[in-house]
Amino acid sequence: MFLIRSAIVLSLLFSVASLLAQEENRREWNKAAKEKILAFQQGGKEAESLPFLEEYVKKNPSELMFRLYLARALFWRADLPLPEHSEDVFSRMEKIKAIRENYLRSAGIFEEALGHLSKIAPRDPDLGKWLFLWAMTEWYAGREDRAIQLFKKAFKQDFRLNQANFNIAAIYESLGQIADSKIYYGTYLKNEKELKEEE
Repeated sequence: MFLIRSAIVLSLLFSVASLLAQEENRREWNKAAKEKILAFQQGGKEAESLPFLEEYVKKNPSELMFRLYLARALFWRADLPLPEHSEDVFSRMEKIKAIRENYLRSAGIFEEALGHLSKIAPRDPDLGKWLFLWAMTEWYAGREDRAIQLFKKAFKQDFRLNQANFNIAAIYESLGQIADSKIYYGTYLKNEKELKEEE
């Protein structure tokens, strides 16, 4: 009886030790991955951090800022092949589809993460910049209506993001809505003048 109890206790101790070792390895991996990701992010190499971000976010889905970094890295990625005129139509369409799906994935991550961030920290000074990037992904994904609304939110959040008005004007112009386009080009020029006067 004593031997059975001893075996059970040893087995439990071994299991606990194993779990503690796994947790320690996880912490070390997270720390190393964070350092590598942040080095890429601060060095302006967001797209290069993509493989590390994918794995990190998979293991730590509650890390809001790293989800935003992932969305930004997807937006900036340059490893997807671009369609060429010399290719057949099917091949070009497949490449365009892959690029669009990448932008839609980025937009989806932005939407979810910024939904949380705007509730947790509505006065976050970077919220406008993140909204601006989300708007860009929507625009590149071909969802102009959503992009316009997000550019408006970004400018409302941070008036220094006057480029949002220019982008709205460009979208309206591409849609053939010239009157709306002129309004936003005018708003952009007026705000640029005011920003220069403030400096």
